[in-house]
Amino acid sequence: MKTNQNNKKTVPTQEQIEVVCRQRARHFWNWLTWSLVYYVVINLFLIAINWFTSPHYWWVLWVIVGWGISLLMTAIEKSIKY
Repeated sequence: MKTNQNNKKTVPTQEQIEVVCRQRARHFWNWLTWSLVYYVVINLFLIAINWFTSPHYWWVLWVIVGWGISLLMTAIEKSIKY
């Protein structure tokens, strides 16, 4: 909320509110897109490491599940916040 010269609070217009909402939505989707890209790329790399070092035990599943839950919870929190 902005103040005018008399230090009185002014109400934002509908257009200003919509601009802020669009910016927040764009920020959220940019964050989610890049987070998913990092998630996939790094997990593919870890799967390759797991495959070559210890194919009898798939420890990488713990990373994939843990990171996936964390990513999901953060996305839910951010979507509610925005």
